[in-house]
Amino acid sequence: MKLFWKLFCSMVSVSILACAVGGFVLIDGQFRAALEQEMEVLRGENDMLRYALFMEAEGRVLSGREELEELTDQAVRQYMDASLPSFDKRDARFRYLFRRLRRTVGVIVENVAEELAASDFVPVAFELGFGDGGDLPAISVQTAGASLTVTGKVDRVDGWLKDGRLYLRVVDYKSGKKAFDLGDVRHGLNIQMLLYLFTLEREGGALFGREIVPAGVLYLPARDVLVSQPRGIDEARLRAALDRELRRSGMVLGEPEVLRAMEHSALESPRFLPLTLGRDGSIAKGVATAAELGKLSRYVDRLLEKIACELRDGNIDADPCGRSEEDSACTYCEFASACHFMDGEGGDRMELIRPVTPAEFWSQIDTTIEEERI
Repeated sequence: MKLFWKLFCSMVSVSILACAVGGFVLIDGQFRAALEQEMEVLRGENDMLRYALFMEAEGRVLSGREELEELTDQAVRQYMDASLPSFDKRDARFRYLFRRLRRTVGVIVENVAEELAASDFVPVAFELGFGDGGDLPAISVQTAGASLTVTGKVDRVDGWLKDGRLYLRVVDYKSGKKAFDLGDVRHGLNIQMLLYLFTLEREGGALFGREIVPAGVLYLPARDVLVSQPRGIDEARLRAALDRELRRSGMVLGEPEVLRAMEHSALESPRFLPLTLGRDGSIAKGVATAAELGKLSRYVDRLLEKIACELRDGNIDADPCGRSEEDSACTYCEFASACHFMDGEGGDRMELIRPVTPAEFWSQIDTTIEEERI
């Protein structure tokens, strides 16, 4: 197998929607082919890695795609042999759903391959662990007699070496429709990716042997891709529709040189990055300055300290937030029948998560950090 295609095969995430008694079962299979061997190579000099990828990608579009499809098929067959030995005995609907999502896996893997072929960033770690025997220490907070330890794993870390500094971005695969949202972050929700990124900034130097620069976080859709298009649509328009469904969400460092390294056409026509370009070519959404990321790191630290203090004080108040009554923390809470929270009754009030513009978000971050100094 060639390095370029082994790289993508090693991080294939297969989501299988299986028809079971009474409903559907979501099965996630992770395939990591020859990961340790590749990791040693990927931690070397960035230009050597880029050359290896270039040699495999350039001028081999058709043969490369066929080879990638074969490797994806091998991974799926390995999963079937290990987890679905009685596949042929399953009912017709189960087999149909499995094969449909096999096609989806192929689309996603090909999309990731094309993204990295058009990028100077390359994967430097898969399933990178924080604590619990992982390569990096757990995320720890010590404050006012309270301590908090957070452990976990990040799906993938991509890096770009420039002037002796290693720029890192954190990538998380999402099988649902979850997206990076500034409103969530403002309320202290879905901050795991940011925790990993800023911990890499502080602790990653010992692992990678370089000064670390945080370059952003990305959610990568890894779900069943369905697009509604008219019959007879040409391949280019169909590919554009699929790209819209698979476009990443997140926040990345807004330095032009870094953006071009992430995606060579980022400043003209971004295909993968979550950038919104204005009519004048300026970037309206999806980026942050190095100073803003620094402030966000301090804001996330304050959130963890607040959580630690509330745990120390035994605070178990029902204080939910949500976008509506139908989409809130209470919707999925296992203790809803016990706490009897009723929005609007007595002192019960749900805090609404409202959309925020980047300007509003950074203004609140500045205000929160300034209040902490007083």
